[in-house]
Amino acid sequence: MPEWIRNPGEFDIRNILQDSLCYLASGLHGHFVKCYMGNAYSFVYIDYYISREDLLQDMAEYGFTGYRPILHETIDPYRLHPGGWDALIWYYRDDDPRREGRFDHFREDRERAYFAGHREILNTSWKKVLPAEGDGNPNSWREIQKEPFAEWFIFERTEEYDETHNPKRFSFFFLNTEAVATYQALYLENRIAPKFLVIPQYGFGMNWTEFGVRESILGRSIFYPDHPLPEYIVGMSGFTNPWPEYTHRVKKYFNGFNFCVTIWKFSGDPARLNPPVIERSGVKQLIKNKENVDINLPVIEQREPALHRSPENELVFVEKGEFEMSEVWEGENGKERKTLYVILSYDFYIGQYPVTCQEYSRFCRETGTEEFIDRYFPNVRKPAVRVNWFEAIAYCNWLSEKEGLPPAYDELGKLLDCDGSYTTDLRRVAGYRLPTEAEWEYAARGGQKSKGYVFAGSNDVDEVAWYIGNSSDRTREVGLKSPNELGLYDMSGNVWELCSDNSDRYSEGLEINPYGETDQWKVLRGGSAVDHPLTVAVSFRNIGVVTEDSMIGFRIAKTVPVDEGEQ
Repeated sequence: MPEWIRNPGEFDIRNILQDSLCYLASGLHGHFVKCYMGNAYSFVYIDYYISREDLLQDMAEYGFTGYRPILHETIDPYRLHPGGWDALIWYYRDDDPRREGRFDHFREDRERAYFAGHREILNTSWKKVLPAEGDGNPNSWREIQKEPFAEWFIFERTEEYDETHNPKRFSFFFLNTEAVATYQALYLENRIAPKFLVIPQYGFGMNWTEFGVRESILGRSIFYPDHPLPEYIVGMSGFTNPWPEYTHRVKKYFNGFNFCVTIWKFSGDPARLNPPVIERSGVKQLIKNKENVDINLPVIEQREPALHRSPENELVFVEKGEFEMSEVWEGENGKERKTLYVILSYDFYIGQYPVTCQEYSRFCRETGTEEFIDRYFPNVRKPAVRVNWFEAIAYCNWLSEKEGLPPAYDELGKLLDCDGSYTTDLRRVAGYRLPTEAEWEYAARGGQKSKGYVFAGSNDVDEVAWYIGNSSDRTREVGLKSPNELGLYDMSGNVWELCSDNSDRYSEGLEINPYGETDQWKVLRGGSAVDHPLTVAVSFRNIGVVTEDSMIGFRIAKTVPVDEGEQ
């Protein structure tokens, strides 16, 4: 039994999700709690047809045989996800103050034309995977969907029952909302998969889509790139054909409601499953191996992610090295001219993704900076755009202040060292900043792991980039394409990225830690969703003034500190 159930404390959604049994379109069907308890201690039920009154009445009259609730709490949606209910539903609520504006904005969106005839415009805020033609309309049952809510219980076995009945305690979490959006907002957002995922067949529970089809939106969400997978898929109500990744049939039986239930175990690489859980930082945990022998696990230091920086936008370490910068400008037919040999004599960090609308919106709210209002802000993980160069460096300085670091820029945009003095030596800059052009290209090429690709991570532009050939002329959420050799996403395409220095032509010969003095013309790198393949290559350069643009974003960087003697 997990420690958080043995000694209940504050609600933590990651505890709820870890090693859970997740039942989609569940109704008030208690079979899986009764029969799977002990294999799972946390049960997550999701259904959009059960009202809060129905749930509480059922719990009061029936509950779970042999158990009584020792904890019951109504959970605020913002404790589940920063976007609240917007992240867990597909419609715009009537009390949403921006509802009419959102409808007006989507009216001419050709990508959503398939749903234009339906009653509700789709709420795509925070969604990682969107419905496609053939999936169905998630609001087709809108008229019967109840007001969303979330209720959390911990149940304890009553005195008249002993351990032969079932475990002493378990957690039961019921969400009234749509199952696919909720799976994306909770499991995908937290990079956790349930241990058991119970999937009913189409037609059971008035589902809007075919849950049992591997290519459906549910399947595409479960197999979202680089996310862990459930250990078991439990198919019911006609879902009897295995998916290619789940061919090991563990059991097939009929439950008391004459539903055929089939359990399949994941048959692929075990590395795709959830990593082992270590509940307490700094404490050695004992586990049993297959031979039932105690194994001492090493102490793993667990650090809390900074609240101001999204835990999903971690900094990626880039080891110092040497490379040849290639200069390609528009109109040069894609011919690379290797004109500058660069040595970076220091290690640095760079953002795994461009700064997102979600991250930048938090900065705007805390500092009073004017926030560009459209469908992107504040609730999606698309790159923040319409941010000029000075606003981008203000964001960097804000991050530095949050973490107790000296600012990297003065009010004119000049670099500052750790003592607050003007410098062009990146090794002496301690705070967050924009990457230099040399750092950007070195990281985009893969650093010391580079394989010499044309684009950041591949020679196939569609594999790694959103560009004019696949983007429908709009930016996309970060991280949907494959990363490069360093694990960096969206270095090619999606949005142009601002660099810290200016746009001088490369000089011939060798440069060590180059940094161009700042002026109004800034280097832009990476290309955007409305550009051609040549433009999203790692060698392509562009320039822009410090003003904002709908296709220009930015990524943060930070020098790895070194000892003064080593400098």
